[in-house]
Amino acid sequence: MATVSLDPEAIEQLSGERKTLLDAIDGLRKHGIGRFVDLPQIIVVGDQSSGKSSVLEAISRVRFPVKDGVCTRFATELVLRTNPQTSIHVQVQPTSVSADVSYAFDKTSFDKDDLPRITEEAKARLLKDSTSFSEDVLRIEICSPDVPHLTLVDLPGFYHSEDEDQPADGRDIVDRLVETYMARKNSIILAIVSARNQVVMQKVLSKVKGHDKKLERTLGIITKPDLLTPGSPDEDKFIKLAKNQEQKHHFALGWHVLRNRSEAEVSLSSEERDSKEQEFFESGIWSAIPSSNRGIDMLRKKLANILLDHIRKNLDTLIQDIENNVKSRRKTLERLGTPRSSPPQLRAHLDKIASQFQLLSLRAIEGNYSDEFFGSLYPAASSNSTDDRVRKLRALVRDLNRTFAYVLATKGSRRIIIPDHSDGDSAFDKSYELQQTSLPSFLQGLEAQYPFKTPKEVTRDAIQAELEPLSSANQGTEFPGTTNDFLAVKLFQDQSRPWEAIARFHIDLLLRIVKSFTEKLLAYITGPDEKTYSAILVNIVDPFFEKRTLKLNRKLQELLCHFQTGYPQPADAEFRAALAKRRQKHLTAEILQNLVTSHPELFTDKGKRQLAGLASSGRKSEFGVDSLIDKSETYYELSLRNFTDNVIILAVENCLVKDLPTILTTSAVSQMKDDMLMKLAAESTDIQVERVELDTECEALQKGLDLCKTYRGRNSTVLPTIPPQLIDDPPATTPRVKVEDPTDGLKQELPLLSALQAPYLEL
Repeated sequence: MATVSLDPEAIEQLSGERKTLLDAIDGLRKHGIGRFVDLPQIIVVGDQSSGKSSVLEAISRVRFPVKDGVCTRFATELVLRTNPQTSIHVQVQPTSVSADVSYAFDKTSFDKDDLPRITEEAKARLLKDSTSFSEDVLRIEICSPDVPHLTLVDLPGFYHSEDEDQPADGRDIVDRLVETYMARKNSIILAIVSARNQVVMQKVLSKVKGHDKKLERTLGIITKPDLLTPGSPDEDKFIKLAKNQEQKHHFALGWHVLRNRSEAEVSLSSEERDSKEQEFFESGIWSAIPSSNRGIDMLRKKLANILLDHIRKNLDTLIQDIENNVKSRRKTLERLGTPRSSPPQLRAHLDKIASQFQLLSLRAIEGNYSDEFFGSLYPAASSNSTDDRVRKLRALVRDLNRTFAYVLATKGSRRIIIPDHSDGDSAFDKSYELQQTSLPSFLQGLEAQYPFKTPKEVTRDAIQAELEPLSSANQGTEFPGTTNDFLAVKLFQDQSRPWEAIARFHIDLLLRIVKSFTEKLLAYITGPDEKTYSAILVNIVDPFFEKRTLKLNRKLQELLCHFQTGYPQPADAEFRAALAKRRQKHLTAEILQNLVTSHPELFTDKGKRQLAGLASSGRKSEFGVDSLIDKSETYYELSLRNFTDNVIILAVENCLVKDLPTILTTSAVSQMKDDMLMKLAAESTDIQVERVELDTECEALQKGLDLCKTYRGRNSTVLPTIPPQLIDDPPATTPRVKVEDPTDGLKQELPLLSALQAPYLEL
């Protein structure tokens, strides 16, 4: 059996009288909880050669390497565990997952003077390729009936200057390594400050403030006080620091002073070391420091109490952390499903995925966002980003359809025909301006994704000038002075040419949106099972969207065909009404001109001049081109609405969105052949290993959770009470409601809280 040579008396001082809670924390480590949750431990930090290792040695009476210069090149965790069976395990723990984790020291015995030798052996393993520092960890676990439940960590010291042994990149490694340990909120920080150097020059204090902002979990340790010149200003400063009277470095846990071995006293035994320390503090100015704040014996007891209080204070948080870890792993296990290899097991697993997919995709297109997959009320990023909004599919589809209708209405015509003479207050100008600003600001980010330019404006006179010779060239058998309506249809087809590009872009965009949603939903359902996720995408999802792309292309061509090559078929009554409304503004000008001729007394001189100018500017058409333009624009207006609705309903909704839940169905799974089941649902070796690891971790976490709850005990449940003053004398802002007393039918106004507490009253 392995033997351990440690000082039981010194170790017992660390435990104190109340071992129960420390036993609980040791039980957590025994169950491996420390891999997932930060457990209470003591870390020793300080500048280079500040005496960190000497402090650890004095606390544990386990010999640490102590000499001037850089001696700690990596973290050394000394794990002391109470166990009926004595055992020692010395191991190098790589920080990289891909690193060699098989290396371990083969030790069957351990003596308190062996650690320096073991550390030198570890350097050969850790400091490869001429590296000066390592982020790997030397972990020494000692299990024995007579050791406490503590983890003591010796960390490399901060250094300020570089040389051959301590390069600049080594400083970065040291800072990153030490700060990783300091950032753990369950670590007690022993900040070592050497009296040999000025306080302001010691880096450790600024690092402590960066991670323990309230200075609640840091205990300051002053070392090497015997090196100060008696009566010097530096000695006075350190005396003030030891009394916790320095405002900048006032720690809630205070300060403690130790006199450690000098390099010449390495051969002294632990008892001799303690005796010299006691002799030093009983004489001279340091005797003015309270005995509770000096010497190693008092430090051991102090650490026991500090650690005990720290564990108590953080026990509820520790329990919450463990519960969160258990919940997270069980959720991952649930997504991985049960082990599967036979066809029935594969079918059952895939059937579960299909069931969830059908349910959540149906909720998405219905706009039911109750599942956590859809996220919270407030998005993590800008609501204009389609990728951020894709999970709430129905909402995004509706907004994109609305944006599509706006883009088609404002940019869907080849040219915009405007009146020749408008004063800015005309009905036309106002309606056009309203159309330009009808899209809400929160949708303008979506509109920016449609790469279409605003059409060029052209006057009605210019269009008439274009159509006059064309009307002559396209005369049929109509009477002179009348129009050939074929020309109005051609003008409409020319104006509506951009429809196809805008509609095609909109459909392609929604195809990408719906496919992205499908990928995110499947990733959510399959969890870490990337093999099944990828197989479903390749064999089911991708073929579905390839078919839908072809179907949507055909549907779009069908919807465009009538407007591009067909004969106009507007509803008679609707077309007449719209055309009459459009012609009314022209008739108004003609009526006014007739009135000024027959009844000039009704008009002012200014009005007559304006009407005369309007009459002279009007282009008289031999072929009735005005009528052609009105008919074309009227038909455009009615057709635009129909085409927009057809794209949204017949194409996007009927050919894509409504069929989303059919991508993967339980009925399809039930009919799958065994080879397809294997292709889709067979689990990889990585998943098998992950499931075993998760099961083991859940079991360990649950044991640790039970252990913590057993120690914490059970508190009585306390229900919240309504303060009487809120009922009897509510504040002015308390909501009030009218209620009716069924016994006498009288109504009265009461504070809302009072109304809710009156069961005989009906709201």
